[in-house]
Amino acid sequence: MKQSITADTVLDWLDYYAEQQADFSLFNFLRDGETELDVLTYARFQAEAQRVAAYLQANNLSGERILLLFPQANAYLIALFGCFYAGAIAVPAYPPRGNRNWQRLQAIVADAGAQAVLAPQAQIQQLRRFQETFEHFQQLTYEEAVATDAPFTANTITADQIAYLQYTSGSTGNPKGVIINHGNILHNVAGMDEIFKDRTLHGGNYVTWLPMYHDMGLMNMMSALKNAAHCYYMSPVHFIQKPARWLQAISRYRAEYTLGPNFAFDYCCDKIEDKELDGVDLRRLTAITNGSEPVRLATMARFAERFAPWGIELQDFCPAYGMAEATLIVSTVKLGDPLHIRHKTQTDSPPLSLHKLSDLPPHPEAYHTSSGAPVSTATITIVHPQKLVALPDGVEGEIWVHNPGSIASGYWNREAENAAIFRARRSDKAEVPYLRTGDLGFLQDGQLYVTGRIKDMVIVRGRNYYPQDIEEVMQQSHEALEPHSGAAFAVEGATSEELVLVQEVSRHYLREADTEAIMQAMRTAVSQVFDIVPQHIALIKPLSLPKTSSGKIQRYLTREQWLQQQLRLIDHWPKQGPAATTPIVTTSGDPRRIDQQAIAHWLVRQIAQKAKMPPSEIDLRAAVRDYPVESIEAIGMADELTKWLGIRLTAEVFWALPSIEELAAFLYKKYQEQSKK
Repeated sequence: MKQSITADTVLDWLDYYAEQQADFSLFNFLRDGETELDVLTYARFQAEAQRVAAYLQANNLSGERILLLFPQANAYLIALFGCFYAGAIAVPAYPPRGNRNWQRLQAIVADAGAQAVLAPQAQIQQLRRFQETFEHFQQLTYEEAVATDAPFTANTITADQIAYLQYTSGSTGNPKGVIINHGNILHNVAGMDEIFKDRTLHGGNYVTWLPMYHDMGLMNMMSALKNAAHCYYMSPVHFIQKPARWLQAISRYRAEYTLGPNFAFDYCCDKIEDKELDGVDLRRLTAITNGSEPVRLATMARFAERFAPWGIELQDFCPAYGMAEATLIVSTVKLGDPLHIRHKTQTDSPPLSLHKLSDLPPHPEAYHTSSGAPVSTATITIVHPQKLVALPDGVEGEIWVHNPGSIASGYWNREAENAAIFRARRSDKAEVPYLRTGDLGFLQDGQLYVTGRIKDMVIVRGRNYYPQDIEEVMQQSHEALEPHSGAAFAVEGATSEELVLVQEVSRHYLREADTEAIMQAMRTAVSQVFDIVPQHIALIKPLSLPKTSSGKIQRYLTREQWLQQQLRLIDHWPKQGPAATTPIVTTSGDPRRIDQQAIAHWLVRQIAQKAKMPPSEIDLRAAVRDYPVESIEAIGMADELTKWLGIRLTAEVFWALPSIEELAAFLYKKYQEQSKK
């Protein structure tokens, strides 16, 4: 039965259910990614969040910004709501992996002006290695906060009070914190409920692995809270290690709903073997939100076909469009509605409606897929980005959104920028304020089709990267590269967007440039800083990069020249033909021979494969972090080693040791210790 609760904030939801359904198992964290549960009931949630609030009040932090550094777990939610109860402003972030991502975290701290950090003891210890950044902070441990006996004083929290700053996964050096107030959360959750039409998720089950510091992951937690739904969730790392866990959990807990970015569905198709799905039944699943990055018809069709024997249907998919600046949801396909598609080049042909796989046209990659109709409180208008006038049905332009309850008030401390982005005005209808999304799309028959981006943001696997950040890092990677003369952009790959780097070589190094060494330096630098491996690199002649008359890089034109093979190339990577890639190697070791040399050989082959380099170029004296290996790949390697050596490993081991040689020695020692047990 659907509940009707009068609420001004999310705390009203929690207080209501803590009284009415105290023992309801709301958030169920799968600590091992499978069956080991940490259950957070409404009563425990309220009690522990109020203890955290009391601790914050005792430290005079009501009204202050508090940095939250938590891994995926119930403790994060308790700390977040502790901030809410205390009237503090939460600043969620994720603990950096090893030494990675510290630059971004430091920039968030500076931008937010946070007064304290609240984190588990392990993360506090990690912070102390960077004392120069955090020496002026109150460093508060979660364990102490949740155990406090300080009295809690209830505050009057209103809808227009700031709940948290959602830092978008954008510029490393210049991050932007979207101001989300309590009213935004309530309003947007109501829009999310529209996915289910006249049905409700109340009392139902759903499964997720999305990170809670991401807007899509966090807002779906808010939806579960409001709807009294049993939410079963795991760490993103556990999903990446073994994506079958996602589908196994959906089956085990009889979930009606799940969600993920587009790449996750391709990832499942690539990684899951039939034997991992013994006993799995996905027929109860009725809605799958596909969002957070460009939605691909070919991916959804592939997933539906691959897992049809276990109950997946194409019509289960509900593609959606949203962003942090709108709190989250803007438009969505609703439960049971068909997918609407339109050919990318044959724009005069009418859209098609797909109800099942047999409706799929040839070459699904040639079609744009609708992200549904706007939620009922939202108005979407397609606007000419220069003339600022509305465009007719079917014509591509910039997506503008009017949805007062959900659109954030702006970015933290960026008032000049906020007026242009969050309160934009059309020249033909100046009285209505809009959010300018920077995304391109068109409306047809009431359906929104997202086609690209005006802004140069690079989106890979649901994460956003500012190209200027990537360009700065790649240009500093080697002295032969010309400053301010490179472009980073994304192109559509077979299953996801791929990063391309185009860079001029300085004229002073043109004759003697070691292009292989230069491209390796670029790959390694970008991989280490951003945890993303470039798929293509082009070194070009001096003064040949497209720029405006004022010297600004024309990334869009550079992208077009790259696609049309019109760049003035010096060298490129990967090469065409057999030398372009390292042959695929088995990921299983030889069980008859496990010693330090065999482990080192396995590591070299794996790193070479991931970095697209010949194994002969992998130096045992170098660290894994010296090569362009992404975290997602390191997680997979750790899982394979766990299976082969019988020792439990995480991806952190690859970044912790100073050389591949020492890593092999460490792993062999662990293997010997395990073998003696």
